[in-house]
Amino acid sequence: MFTEVALSASSTDSTIYVWDIRSGSTLFSFKQSMSPKAGLARVPRPGATLQTGAILTAQTDRAVLNVYGWQRDQILHKMTTPEKIITVTASHQGAYVAGATATGRVYLWHIATGHLLRVFEAHYRAITRLAFSDDDTTLLTASEDASVNVWVLANLLDTTQSDDQHDAMERPSPLYSWSDHTLPITDMHVGCGTMAGARVYTASQDHTVKLWDLATGKHLTTFLFPKPVSVVVVNPSESMLFAACEDKIYSVELYRRRQDKTYGTHTVESVGGMGKVESVGIKTVDPISSKIQASSEPSLGTVFSGHTGPITGLSLSFDDSLLVSSSEDGNCIVWDVASRQPLRKFESHKGHVTFVSCFLRPAELLTGASSQKITPMAWKPFKRAMVSQEEERRNGSEQIVMDTHMDLKQHQQLVEAGPLYSSLPTPTESIQKAKIMLKEMKTEDSSTSLQSQVTALQSELIRLNEHHGKVKALHDELYNTMVDEFVSKRRKHTA
Repeated sequence: MFTEVALSASSTDSTIYVWDIRSGSTLFSFKQSMSPKAGLARVPRPGATLQTGAILTAQTDRAVLNVYGWQRDQILHKMTTPEKIITVTASHQGAYVAGATATGRVYLWHIATGHLLRVFEAHYRAITRLAFSDDDTTLLTASEDASVNVWVLANLLDTTQSDDQHDAMERPSPLYSWSDHTLPITDMHVGCGTMAGARVYTASQDHTVKLWDLATGKHLTTFLFPKPVSVVVVNPSESMLFAACEDKIYSVELYRRRQDKTYGTHTVESVGGMGKVESVGIKTVDPISSKIQASSEPSLGTVFSGHTGPITGLSLSFDDSLLVSSSEDGNCIVWDVASRQPLRKFESHKGHVTFVSCFLRPAELLTGASSQKITPMAWKPFKRAMVSQEEERRNGSEQIVMDTHMDLKQHQQLVEAGPLYSSLPTPTESIQKAKIMLKEMKTEDSSTSLQSQVTALQSELIRLNEHHGKVKALHDELYNTMVDEFVSKRRKHTA
């Protein structure tokens, strides 16, 4: 039976707890770890994204990443890093780990080999949050410089264009750079779905949560709160947003129901859009009388109250019925989303709780798991410097990174060689066709190309006109036939 557990960590307490969100009982714990707010990541098991294969934590006092497995409560691996990592995340397929520093630098490692794939300057101030998109096509970085950058992962992994290590450390060009916030960004949430349909939510000290479209990079909506926002999370259906402001949690319905007076029906429409600003929990005050005015619009947000310190983390259960929050008051509270009432409190931590996350209970913690042989994740020590391709070939450890430009190019060559070498359809076929069309257009003179397009349009117009004439003649013939038959039957009936 699948059950859900919560994992909570502290920056001052050296114990990480795994506990049942339904009963509040402690199931497991990890020792010797003190991680900052965004310094802990659940690493999915490769090939099973819903299963947590390992726990990765950055340390507050040293340049080390600790790796924990479900087989024991002690550190499984200690990864020494070139700089102290303050935020860390893992890809959803369990292939890559990204870590960021207080100087705005990002490190990208491959888990299976331990290779340092890329180092680049993402921001000029400390990075507060890292996140992969749901399909692992992009890596997003949020910083204290009030900006969010979106990086295409394939471009970060593709180092074939520069063999020099210094060139590989240069700053790549981000796909998007969002700088609409005015104060440091505190948290970021990437919605479900591929890059073509995902949305990104960014929280900032400027009292706002901004909604972005990952496909186009456009700003959709701004939610304005009464206080600085420290944490933001959205349910998987993206119908409700939860934002923490100091010791309170605001829930915002992202779709509202309106009554259509014309037809007497109810319609559902999304909140905001087109860069609109929506106020949450802010009451209008008359500047003359200093009295609170009654608003004609319904209140957009509801409040969860129960913590006595600033909230540091939010996480939803699998069915969105429970919300778990962590706070600097040392407690984690499980809330009922529908009633906004606290159900239970986890009080085992001895200091500020900086992280909380809900996930399915690992197979290693299920009843009878000791009799089963569950293979742990394979880890190699993270390298502190990038390894050139020549050294990889010499050592026999050359890494093949899937879905990069060079991989697709090699696969295309196999496909062109015939079905004997590859029977898989190439994903670059449409790209190659577009390149051929562009080359043909560039080789032609602009006036000649324009004249050929005009000629083609004229011939198409003549063809459509002829077709329209034939259809009209057929329609007239059918109409006349039907009228004649109707008149003849009418005459026989009257006679």
